[in-house]
Amino acid sequence: MIAAFFLSKDRPVQTLLIFSLLGIAGMVVGLLSTGIVAIYAFLSAGLCCSIMWPSIFSLSIAGLGKYESQGSAFLIMMILGGGIIPPIQGKLADIIGIHQSYIIAAVCFAYLALFAFLVKGILRKQGIDYDAEISGGGH
Repeated sequence: MIAAFFLSKDRPVQTLLIFSLLGIAGMVVGLLSTGIVAIYAFLSAGLCCSIMWPSIFSLSIAGLGKYESQGSAFLIMMILGGGIIPPIQGKLADIIGIHQSYIIAAVCFAYLALFAFLVKGILRKQGIDYDAEISGGGH
């Protein structure tokens, strides 16, 4: 994870893409293994979320202009989505088992990878090169 953090070079799109792919890898390893290996694989994928959140937030509100404060408020309210995914995974766990239900988390990480892949093009169409803006000067 430390190597991946340095590999992302403080660029939000790269950070989101790299850590969502690591999350997918962790979920797949966890799904295909058992015991302590599965536990650490699922745990490491969960740790990727903490690194992805700042990138998700900043990329989601980029380009909103005068609506940035409203967009950030809606994004904070959408954190409640975390209240939707666990019941879905729980229902799936009742049907196919807890271990296999982590496929839901793998799908969520895949969605984040897709977002990272698409957001750069969306922002570029708006004339925003977010990675260059962030890595160029900082605060």
